[in-house]
Amino acid sequence: MIIIAGTLLFTGASAQVMTMDECMAYAVEHSVSVGKQENALDNARMNYKQSVASLFPSVSAGISATTNFGRSVDPETNSYTTVSTFSNSYSLSASMPIFAGLRYVNEIRAARTARDRGYSDLQIARDRVAMDVMKAYTDVVYYKGAVKISEEHLSASRRTLHQARKLHELGLKSAAEVAEVASQEANYEYLLTEQQNNLAMASIRLRETMNYPQNTPLEVVENYDIVPQQTAPQIDNVVEYALANNVQVVSSELAVKECNLRYLKAKSVWFPTISLSAGIGTNFYTNFENRSAFPSFSSQFKNNRGEYIGVSMSIPVFSNLSRKASVRSSRNALRNAKLEMEATRNAVESEVAQACRQMYGYGKLYNQSVKKVEASQLAYNGISAKFEKGLVTAIELQMAAADLLQAKSDCLRSKLQYMIEKRMVDYYSGVPFVHSEK
Repeated sequence: MIIIAGTLLFTGASAQVMTMDECMAYAVEHSVSVGKQENALDNARMNYKQSVASLFPSVSAGISATTNFGRSVDPETNSYTTVSTFSNSYSLSASMPIFAGLRYVNEIRAARTARDRGYSDLQIARDRVAMDVMKAYTDVVYYKGAVKISEEHLSASRRTLHQARKLHELGLKSAAEVAEVASQEANYEYLLTEQQNNLAMASIRLRETMNYPQNTPLEVVENYDIVPQQTAPQIDNVVEYALANNVQVVSSELAVKECNLRYLKAKSVWFPTISLSAGIGTNFYTNFENRSAFPSFSSQFKNNRGEYIGVSMSIPVFSNLSRKASVRSSRNALRNAKLEMEATRNAVESEVAQACRQMYGYGKLYNQSVKKVEASQLAYNGISAKFEKGLVTAIELQMAAADLLQAKSDCLRSKLQYMIEKRMVDYYSGVPFVHSEK
């Protein structure tokens, strides 16, 4: 009862009406998982820029100043003295790799692939949120429809009970039949309460999935006109497109490419590393007790300047098996990525086949259920008319009402299930759930 009261409180306020697409767009925009994936993509972009920058020279500058008091070494005579001196130095150096077995090149290519995979992973996160919202949304639509169906049958049951009591007063119905109709009315009241509770819980789950405030009223659009396809979709065409373009498959392929590049990078540790370095430096020295004996700062800064340029080579010999372990680990990561790619392709192919089959099947069920509702409604109307004349029992009327209730429920369920599977087939055919603006 608390849930029902909360639902009535929400609906009493001015609620925002949203379609399924609007709910999915809102959820994607406010999703925590999507936000985290956006941050991960930003890191991947930064890592790519950093890997490119590793090919440029690294430049560093240094400056130092030293004051000696008491006994120290005279830099000119290299003998001990007790005078106070001051000295400082300035340096500027640069170094850059020339050859490292394509290590840096492969690192750049791997980082670029990781960045591209980040875009695919972001779209996967957006799609998963949209799919979760789509299912939660259809649950709300279903239970709203179930509440309306229960209300209609409860209202009809109350009218029947009123008629049964009048017929009982005229002697056309027994007390047992009136009790049977009253029991049916109580069952419909219970069913209505149950469906109202289910609707309240579905609404809570939808808000949670959307990251929508629970205390803010929200109404969903219920009416969707659908025309199920009369022919089964071409599964092979949808599968072929999905395996070539679906972001899940693309992400798994990029993961294999990235792992392969990192494996090549790991093998480059067996090659020598050649680096180029260059620098320039100068210094200044003076004696506090006899400053006139030393040249001025500008003169020393100019005359003491020195430059250097050099090439160094580092040859790997032995590193306690760390290089071998790194190569093997990278190779195993590549193997796992290939297995994951194969599993992803199989999963996507299976999901596409199921979505196509279920869409066609639910479409046929919906068409049949519409006919069943019409037939059940005619049967119920006929039996209800006979009941008013005392020609049928309350049990027969109850059975006809139960058949009609089940037919309406099955029709609503098959309609919503067709909508979901149709949306999934469209998704695997290249129609996004939510159009990205980024």
